[in-house]
Amino acid sequence: MLGIEGDLTGLEGWVPAYLIAAGAVLQQAAPSAKGSSDPSAEVDAAEAIVKAYASAYEAKDVRKYQSLFSREGDFLDYGVQVHAKVRALKVELGRAFARETFQFRVHSHFVSADGRFAALQATYTDLARGGELVSVPTLAILEFAEGKIIKEILYYDGSLFKRHFHGA
Repeated sequence: MLGIEGDLTGLEGWVPAYLIAAGAVLQQAAPSAKGSSDPSAEVDAAEAIVKAYASAYEAKDVRKYQSLFSREGDFLDYGVQVHAKVRALKVELGRAFARETFQFRVHSHFVSADGRFAALQATYTDLARGGELVSVPTLAILEFAEGKIIKEILYYDGSLFKRHFHGA
């Protein structure tokens, strides 16, 4: 398990802003509200979920992926501006996982000291809107409660994948 410690200022220009923001969020995470729970047990549970999450993406197993989420689990994809309940995305996720070109590979991760959050460094690969195969670095933030993922947040440059432009 890796931790974030110390001052995060001065990293601008060296580290993407979303990684600095993610580190700040995890650094300031409040202790578990359960109080009497064993933090090491929470961290171990989070580590197991992260491994299962990476495995589900690697195997492109949408059922395994969805089983990791609470019934009301949120999916936020800032790359293409999607926010929905994971259960509502069953068809879309099934289509994405079934594409031969789709890949989501987790390279590294760390879990917060209280086991409530994990940050994962990954690469997302798929067809861009122009039809070419592209890969983009991705940050995934997972939030856990009661042995399930309650929120998945993805950050990456989605401009290659967007079908519509919104601009000046």
